[in-house]
Amino acid sequence: MAQMNEKELNRALRTGLPSGVFLLYGSDRYLVERYASLIVDRAVKGDKTFNYERVDGAKIDFDHLYDSILTLPMMAERRAVMLDDPDIDKLSAGDLDKLLQILNDAVEPTVFIIAIKQNEFLPKKSSRCRKLLEAVDRLGIAAELGERSAADLAAFVMKRCAAAGCTISRENADWLVSKTTGELIAVQNETDKLIAFTQSGEVSREAIDRLVSATVEAEVFSLSKAILARDYAKAQGILSALLYLREPAVNILYVLSMSFVDLSRARAAISAGVETSKAAADFGYKGREFAMRNAFRDCRKLPQQFLRRALEVLARADFELKSSGNDEKIVLQKTITELFLLLGEERA
Repeated sequence: MAQMNEKELNRALRTGLPSGVFLLYGSDRYLVERYASLIVDRAVKGDKTFNYERVDGAKIDFDHLYDSILTLPMMAERRAVMLDDPDIDKLSAGDLDKLLQILNDAVEPTVFIIAIKQNEFLPKKSSRCRKLLEAVDRLGIAAELGERSAADLAAFVMKRCAAAGCTISRENADWLVSKTTGELIAVQNETDKLIAFTQSGEVSREAIDRLVSATVEAEVFSLSKAILARDYAKAQGILSALLYLREPAVNILYVLSMSFVDLSRARAAISAGVETSKAAADFGYKGREFAMRNAFRDCRKLPQQFLRRALEVLARADFELKSSGNDEKIVLQKTITELFLLLGEERA
């Protein structure tokens, strides 16, 4: 029938539950779980004791799965069967053929959902995954549920706050999203925490800073901002806080390096006359467009030569951390100092 994204799947479910087969996969496991549960709820109203079965994808009994698919609903319009998190790429050729045959035989009134959560599903790389996707595409709906964009997450925050009798500005919603991993479940949890704290009225920036624990990515982004602002004391303070919280030095350096990679890519895109949205697409920032927007904003006064030399400094630090056995704190402090010296040279 169709391959869909989240918005298209949501629209299809709002107009009524399509019958047949669903394949749900993607990088946001929470969304896969959420939509699988929604489809089951739409298919089977009320008590699910007799008309819903979850089949463990880790150890599939194909004969039992086939029988379950063909079982008629008991005193209900539909029956739902979920194959929960199968590892399609590890199925034998014979088992894959069995699954494809079951798909062909799955007809009304059974709704068959294949929900892939923890396991990888890469149809571009795996012939087995591609065969399954093509089969579902002919018979039902396949939906790839990737992480939402920062803009979509901010809109989600604003809508959720409004539904609970609170308000939040777009700026503060963006700030909240930036302090999370960018996964919907993380954003939802932090939003609910703020709603419970605020109860009614405006969700303030102060409440966000007080209640929302920043991820290492957000903290290291603040570190890179302090470096670019030439605020040495603040940069070293952020580094000390991260180390105090026992964040591994290699993680700190990796995220800091990636922030400079973002800046370098943005600077190259600007020099080539490429717009932000195209640069984000070309460099594979799907779901992380905000990182490219921030880099476009922050890189304009930075010479490409500085960014190239900064990446060299960070690469040397990475090698030193992984090979020398030197004190990790000293390596990171020295790296930040070198970046400040490079900025000073460019300024001079």
